[in-house]
Amino acid sequence: MKKLLILAIIAMSSLDVSAYQLKRVSVHDPSIVWEPTSQTYYIFGSHRASAKSKDLMSWTSFTAPWQTATSNNASNASAFTTPQVTKVRKGGVEVDLPIFNAVAWSARGGNGYNVNGNMWAPDVIWNKVMQKWCMYLSINGNDWYSSIIMLTADNIEGPYRYQAPVVISGFKKGTEYKNTDLELVIGTQSTLPNRYAEPWASTGKASMPNNIDPCVFYDEEGNLWMSYGSWSGGIFMLELDETTGLRDYDVTYPLSTNSDPYFGKRIAGGYYVSGEASYIEYIGGYYYLFVSYGGLAAGGNPDDYNNGGYQMRVFRSDKPDGPYKDARGNNAVYSSFTVNFGTSDTSNRGINIFGAYGEWGNQANGNYGERSQGHNSIIAAEDGRTYLVYHTRFQNAGESHQVRVHQVFQNAKGWLVVAPFEYTGETVTSADVTNSQQVSTNRIAGTYQLLIHRYKLDHTKKEQATPVEIQLNADGTISGALSGNWTIHEGTSYIDIKLGSVTYQGVMVEQTLEPTTTTTIAFTAVSTSGVSVWGYQTAKASAIHKMNADALNIETPVYDLSGRYVSSINRRGIYIQKGRKLLTR
Repeated sequence: MKKLLILAIIAMSSLDVSAYQLKRVSVHDPSIVWEPTSQTYYIFGSHRASAKSKDLMSWTSFTAPWQTATSNNASNASAFTTPQVTKVRKGGVEVDLPIFNAVAWSARGGNGYNVNGNMWAPDVIWNKVMQKWCMYLSINGNDWYSSIIMLTADNIEGPYRYQAPVVISGFKKGTEYKNTDLELVIGTQSTLPNRYAEPWASTGKASMPNNIDPCVFYDEEGNLWMSYGSWSGGIFMLELDETTGLRDYDVTYPLSTNSDPYFGKRIAGGYYVSGEASYIEYIGGYYYLFVSYGGLAAGGNPDDYNNGGYQMRVFRSDKPDGPYKDARGNNAVYSSFTVNFGTSDTSNRGINIFGAYGEWGNQANGNYGERSQGHNSIIAAEDGRTYLVYHTRFQNAGESHQVRVHQVFQNAKGWLVVAPFEYTGETVTSADVTNSQQVSTNRIAGTYQLLIHRYKLDHTKKEQATPVEIQLNADGTISGALSGNWTIHEGTSYIDIKLGSVTYQGVMVEQTLEPTTTTTIAFTAVSTSGVSVWGYQTAKASAIHKMNADALNIETPVYDLSGRYVSSINRRGIYIQKGRKLLTR
């Protein structure tokens, strides 16, 4: 019976006994980038919010300044009016690039326009040819008068200076297009091509994009791409020029339902279905596309179906420009309008990696259950791990939001699964999951909290997923609130969880129950229908109560996996001092 206590202590031990600090920041639409010289992670978000961290746990906020000809700390109103790049190359010759005032363009969407609050979702990347940090920034305007511009800096923290527009939307009438680079791309036009005329977007046609939310990335061949767009016409893709960071004016795109000579190739959405915040990362053999469906608010407004429901959906492709599909083969591109989130969702399209949830672990409880998580980025880091970075709102905290970071794994089929708790310094790498069994089979049996991240939550009522209790039994069966069976892939960390007729394939590792240093066995898995499940093991004192009274000759404290003191055992096996609580390091 002494062995039983040893196993219990191992199950409740810390992966890393050193203290860690979770220092929060509020960065909406966080885009992550690694700066190798300082060994620092940076996140950039809307409205000039940005932060940095050495360990992805303790974040410090900062504001990157804008640069103009007369200032290294320019105002928002003056920073995007005068581009530095006035010529580009097309067909082997140098041609003029229109002088594009991004603020004036966005102001066309309505009187009283103010650029403050309309600098949305920047993405920052190191351009290897230019030897510059390039920021791709949305300058949003009403009525689709938006643009994505590029700024550059020698230092990742700035100052950043406006170079040129990358792509512009909203030219719907008259000769507005003359103020853009449309003719440079498709040739001189006597009038505006009819496909761009009003209505710019509707549920009755595939539609044109709203030019916001850029994601810029290198593919495995060294080519530079940018995905961008929002609800409206969906997500489009352009190939960029590696030498300038701007669009490649020598790349042409055919005119078809899902391709436009100016805007490029549609890779997701269309017909005004929800979906924005595209982010693409190459991980373990695939390009993964993240898109946030639903409305970004915390929800709870029964009169507005757009209010709430932000939810990250995942597709993948073996090519950077798609086609992107989910595990059931559904294409990320739509062929007609449908409501694709909330209770009216008819398609359940895209892997639902997780959604609103509460009563989970030590932190996502009560008013602080997570909801409307989205506009994420993801990074396959140099430390051999993959991290998901997103902002989350909370069950009852208004529209306040914070950044969260979770480790991500691939299951045996190559689909992404997200660790159930925040990253707190766990050392397991992606290769470890494939090549080693992080949790030995004899430790798996026990009682677990199980969370099912289903589709069709009612966000107008702030519905959230909450856990149920199940038992993973030593004989491979599952009992409790749900029944089924489990199978560990010996020699790896892959696990199959079958609940009823549905099999979820995932990964089993150890995680810290933040904010303590207590650890537990946890699993994360996803079904082919796109539903994700999380689970973590909880302690049962009854197993320890069965120990032989002579197993120990000293008083030994016993704690459950949440860090709560259960009892002490003296040499006669009598439990004493019930009700105390473990003081965490």
